Amino acid sequence: MKKKLLVGALSTALLLPTAAGAAYKSYVGYVLPALHGNNYTSYHTKETNDDYIVNIVENLEGTSTANFWAEDHNGSISSKYNQKVGNATRINFNTNKSAGNQIRMGMENAEFSFSNAFVAGRVDFR
Repeated sequence: MKKKLLVGALSTALLLPTAAGAAYKSYVGYVLPALHGNNYTSYHTKETNDDYIVNIVENLEGTSTANFWAEDHNGSISSKYNQKVGNATRINFNTNKSAGNQIRMGMENAEFSFSNAFVAGRVDFR
């Protein structure tokens, strides 16, 4: 199952263009726990003063849609954004975060399920 997810993510990555200069970080095979459980990327240091991140969903398994949001060490700093495969979404912060701040992305299965789902994609923490 993970091999299939990885191959799908890599194939999609070759087809999707990226913005010049964008520093996308890949995430592959991230578990979206049952019953709307949350999962998170690692923290990343912002390199710009932009108050948003950009997330591209490349593969979903076990669900057709997932929710994503931005967090700092104090918790959520954005609304939840619902995404499907192929979506590139700008996740806007509800607070100012300048370069040097630590940001991570949260995620959950948007569908109520008793089993895990999986997601792969790329995020530009800016």
